[in-house]
Amino acid sequence: MRKVLTSLLCLALLSTLQAASTAQTPPARAQALQARVEALLARTPGMKAGVSIVHLPSGQSVEVQAHHPHPLASVFKVPVMIELARQIQGGRAGLSLDHVLVLRNQDRCLGSGSLQHQPTGTRISVRDAVELMMTVSDNTATDLVFERIGTSSVNRLLADLGLRQSQVYLKNRPAWLVSLGMGSRFRGMSPRQIAATWSRMSPEERHQAARQVETENASLSLARFQAAEDASAERNSHAENVAVAAAVENLGSPSDFSALLERLWKGEILDRKWTTYCLGVLSRQKYRTRIPRLLPAGTRVWHKTGTLAGIVNDAGILEVQTRQGRREAVVVVVFVREVEQGREEAASELIAKIARAAWEAWR
Repeated sequence: MRKVLTSLLCLALLSTLQAASTAQTPPARAQALQARVEALLARTPGMKAGVSIVHLPSGQSVEVQAHHPHPLASVFKVPVMIELARQIQGGRAGLSLDHVLVLRNQDRCLGSGSLQHQPTGTRISVRDAVELMMTVSDNTATDLVFERIGTSSVNRLLADLGLRQSQVYLKNRPAWLVSLGMGSRFRGMSPRQIAATWSRMSPEERHQAARQVETENASLSLARFQAAEDASAERNSHAENVAVAAAVENLGSPSDFSALLERLWKGEILDRKWTTYCLGVLSRQKYRTRIPRLLPAGTRVWHKTGTLAGIVNDAGILEVQTRQGRREAVVVVVFVREVEQGREEAASELIAKIARAAWEAWR
């Protein structure tokens, strides 16, 4: 009997040790990746970065300044798309991918995309607007979609998910107009004064200011809008442009956005149909110089980039095929701010190297 008990105890101890060894493997990988990411950041001066990486099968994570809100640039379009899908799934009256949006003069925004140059009255489906918004980051298409779902709706989504380090409520056009000082509330101010004034405002005051600047500039032609941007670029220093771009902008933390993507991937926000739809759109991203850049050919990536003065971001999910043949997913979110002039390419390369390190850590 004693021999049997001894054998059983040995088997139990062996099983415990094996389980402990298995449990230690993901943390050990995460620990090694943490050190590697910190080393990459240390070797890339002239910018500040926040990083959140999550290995979805194990839940192990790597974080560096991950809970600090960063200017999102076009990464804010990810929750806009998810909230649109949530509203359609919920049966919001009159809203579907086939619903037609009509371009007005006051919808045009500078920057990415060609919809801004189309004639007033141009009709575009929500489906096509989302495709432009996400794959080529069309700012005008984004504002049409965001206006249709309600500019307060994305913050409600984030609150419902418990993601409280992010604020997404600002369309592209009013952000641009405020940054250029084109509203009565900001006219005559320097970029730093605009940034300081905006930073002191409450969320409600910012909403009101955004609406006001849109109303005051409803008749502004695209040519005059572009001329104001060109004059500002000639007049202002890079540091001034960075200051105002970072202030008058939607904000989000890397940890919030990694959690958002994780929950999207797991089907915890939308049903299977709409989860598949959102991931499908993310897979068609045209800008591939950041997360996908150094990954092996054929690696599947679902992501969205964002770029503004001094801001270089990417947030996405990459697939890893392990040496054992399993297909696993890793969320990678890297937000880089205060990028010095001429260092934008270095920031993109940093994101690519971090994504590659994450891929190597769990293959």
